[in-house]
Amino acid sequence: MGRTFEATASGLSRVRNALLITDPNRLISYGRLVTAVFALIAIYLDPTQPIRYRAEAQDVLAAYLVMAILLVAVPIRRPVDSMVHFGIHILDTAILGWLAFLTNELTSPFFSFLPFTLLAMTVRWGFMGAMVGAVMLEVVLFAIGIPDILDGESELNVLIIRTVYFLVCAVMLGYFGAYRESSRERLARLASWPMDAGVGDRRGWLAELCGHSGAVTGCESLILIWREQDEPTGFIAHWRKGRLKLLPLDPDTFRSLFSEAQLDFMDRTRASLVGPDEMTRLTRVLDTLRLPRPRPHDYAVRSGFSGLRFRGALIAVDPDGRPEDALALTEIIAARTGSELEHVELVARRADSARAEERSRLGQDLHDSVLQDLTATSLKLRSLAAREPAVAQDLKGIEELVTEQQRRIRRFVEEQRDVFGDQPTDMVADLRRQADILEKKWGVTVAFDWHGRATHLPRNLVEEVIALFSEATANAVRHGAATRVALEARRVGSALELGVADNGRGLGPAASGIGPASLRSRAIQLGGSIALDDRPDGLRVTMVIPLEEAA
Repeated sequence: MGRTFEATASGLSRVRNALLITDPNRLISYGRLVTAVFALIAIYLDPTQPIRYRAEAQDVLAAYLVMAILLVAVPIRRPVDSMVHFGIHILDTAILGWLAFLTNELTSPFFSFLPFTLLAMTVRWGFMGAMVGAVMLEVVLFAIGIPDILDGESELNVLIIRTVYFLVCAVMLGYFGAYRESSRERLARLASWPMDAGVGDRRGWLAELCGHSGAVTGCESLILIWREQDEPTGFIAHWRKGRLKLLPLDPDTFRSLFSEAQLDFMDRTRASLVGPDEMTRLTRVLDTLRLPRPRPHDYAVRSGFSGLRFRGALIAVDPDGRPEDALALTEIIAARTGSELEHVELVARRADSARAEERSRLGQDLHDSVLQDLTATSLKLRSLAAREPAVAQDLKGIEELVTEQQRRIRRFVEEQRDVFGDQPTDMVADLRRQADILEKKWGVTVAFDWHGRATHLPRNLVEEVIALFSEATANAVRHGAATRVALEARRVGSALELGVADNGRGLGPAASGIGPASLRSRAIQLGGSIALDDRPDGLRVTMVIPLEEAA
């Protein structure tokens, strides 16, 4: 019994594949030929009523057979959905309708052939073909049926039954046509997956990835949860109607939200529907994180993914189409998303490695050239101060600046060799020290003020902030002739806000010069923004640096 069933299934599969690879134009042409041949055989073996129109019906059917043979022998070399075929199908409908009129009108056996036009037009133009074909059949039906009813022998019941039959056929075929078109569009979107994912900042490519996934599934919103295989920290991304919210989750939060809530989304790599209880728990998690919750009548599909570095899950809320299609698409997209996360991480690691190599080479060059030259300059200044007591104090000040630059360069060189360059350091103390250095360097009053509690940030990020303050102070003195510069910093949420105010003459020529352009470039490279406020009493520069992006 089992072997018989397998053999039957295998045979049906071969027939299905044969139909799928058949040219639709050829299939329709042969269908028309078979229809005409068997209609001619039937009318020959059993002539239809009324007898007086038998010869005319046979002539019309013979002409239709000739047309069918010609279309098989000399097919129209146009795409299957070309509008050239529309004229042929109008002719099909007219001929079959005329045959029905000649052979007992509403009770004609040729009415059973009229749906051929509906089928052929659905194959060619999908949903729209089914609707237009239905209109054509209804026109023919009423053109034949109204006179038949008015001739004294009412056949209203036949007209009603055939009308409803054609409409039901049109709706059913329209469904399959619409489903085929939707599947084709989704496959096209899936095939046009953005190939530049991973380029740019994490939020940008993640928003593009979620937007594309939302377009493929037609869902209301997407939820992406992932974490590293060996790390308890993770992320949750919530995309809804083009807007993305990305939240990092510390170990305690991740454990409390997903382990205690018993949401094992990441443990299932096969797509499945989210059950009511799981949907309730997921809604609680979103409420805790202050993310938009699904609507009460929404359903969701989830699929997990797992790679060498990351594991996570994708949840599509209220996707379009049939649930089985949403399951397949979500599983494909989840696997692709996991692959993209692995790819992005690999690209980031390679970029970090390349930057580290370049910085190491730069550090070595600085050590072998600039640092040695500064050392020689410091020794010469010391020797000159010993010979010229009158200017010894000024020379000592210059030597201190040179010595400080030596320290900074030496520290930079050491950091390039230090694998712990991202270790936290006391930013407030470092910035106060830098303010003193800038005051000595430029001979102006430089004050630093930190708003809030002391904070520790990665050493590399602190160096970037020092570079920003140094650049802004240099611009204030060189371009604005400032004599006082006020530096300030504060932590605002997950960002660092930096302020530089001076008493100079404002923007002046520096507005389009290298100074602000260089400062703006530094801020943008850190994922931040910069604003310039030119006031009568001087210039104020405000920079906002997102800590996550900068780190």
